[in-house]
Amino acid sequence: MSSQAKVKKDKEIIAEYETQVKEIRNQLVEQFRCLEQQSESRLQLLQDLQEFFRRKAELQLEYSRGLDKLAERYSAKIRTSREHQHLKKDQNLMSTVNCWYLVLEQTRRESRDHATLSDIYNNNVIVRLAHVGEDVIRLFKKSKDIGVQMHEELVKVTNELYTVMKTYHMYHTESLSAENKLKEAEKQEEKHIGKANDISSALLRYGHDERPQRRSSVKKMEKLKEKRQNKYYENKLKCTKARNDYLLNLAATNALVAKYYIHDVSDMIDDTK
Repeated sequence: MSSQAKVKKDKEIIAEYETQVKEIRNQLVEQFRCLEQQSESRLQLLQDLQEFFRRKAELQLEYSRGLDKLAERYSAKIRTSREHQHLKKDQNLMSTVNCWYLVLEQTRRESRDHATLSDIYNNNVIVRLAHVGEDVIRLFKKSKDIGVQMHEELVKVTNELYTVMKTYHMYHTESLSAENKLKEAEKQEEKHIGKANDISSALLRYGHDERPQRRSSVKKMEKLKEKRQNKYYENKLKCTKARNDYLLNLAATNALVAKYYIHDVSDMIDDTK
């Protein structure tokens, strides 16, 4: 692969990484939005339940009062009847008055039961639902705070990874450039030495000796090659160090992202259930 192709590939990798990081951030925002919607939905459900039991308590109390009034009305009516007077003379007599008393007593018990239900709904069920609503709000805030910390940590490590990745690709590009310059210097040296040898051979045949000039020219090429070689080794060392840093950060980031999506998100969802 040519150096230009490698540089192009590096740019494509960086662009792809930027796209993936942007996607992760969008997912984090979407997760918060879903978590908030879930909490709002549960709060609305709890509020609806409270309203339902509040209305049911009113109906139970209204029904209780209606039964009590009904029983009282017919009790007063029976007390003025002839059968009631006969019942006083003979308590053991089975009569319609006795049946009425049984029905009215049952009605009063039903009235008390419905009043008790109304009291339970108002003072127990509705209060408990209010406490559950407070728990939902508290758990949502706690989960959100934990989620914010996790998101900040994710953003931090992805930014660090992006920085070391760009550093690595920068040194990699410089290393490729230094390598190309070194190869070019080696080619020029070989070409220059070959040309100088040909000229020296020709001059020697004609009795001329320009070896000092040839040695000076070759020496310049050797210095140029040495300079570029040192530059190449320097860039290669920086590139290797940057690559190691990049791989370490990549492993740490992958581990954190995997932990977040496999464990942390599930824990946050479980906490809000």
